[in-house]
Amino acid sequence: MKLFIANLNQIINRQAFILAQTPELKSQDSLRSQKIKDENRLLQFLVGRLLLKKYLDNDFFSFESGKVVSDKLFVSLAHSHHFVVLAADDHPIGVDIEKIDESRDFQKIAMRMKFGTCQTAKDFCKKWTAYEADFKLGSKNTHPKHQFIERDDFMICISSLTRKTAEIVTHQLP
Repeated sequence: MKLFIANLNQIINRQAFILAQTPELKSQDSLRSQKIKDENRLLQFLVGRLLLKKYLDNDFFSFESGKVVSDKLFVSLAHSHHFVVLAADDHPIGVDIEKIDESRDFQKIAMRMKFGTCQTAKDFCKKWTAYEADFKLGSKNTHPKHQFIERDDFMICISSLTRKTAEIVTHQLP
């Protein structure tokens, strides 16, 4: 199991990066990227595709829904603010990332989501990212294992059916 992490803040010239990456997209991703108006969201999308291309040798397909599949590995993508993460494994996998934000009314959201009591934003983020990663893993998987990774005030959760420790690869962006 590998977790690839990219930090959008490493991109010095965002417009040049967008111009360089857009022609490299597969046709279905090119059409999807044209609909993205927010620059940060477009960067998240492009960096996600860059990670897939680099680490899967371009062997992936994107559905219109955004779900990505590969013949080589099971993959899952997530993004939040300036981070994009890609989890890859030879077994089904799901990943999510969330900013740990104490100013957010996490207790109200936790009650609505039936997460139970959350004493801190970190507690909430663990439950939220596990919920999202489990969803990406798939509903038929009833007892997933969770691995939590905290990085720069963000919580990452990898949901899988096996208890493996993720090898973390920090991807350097131009």
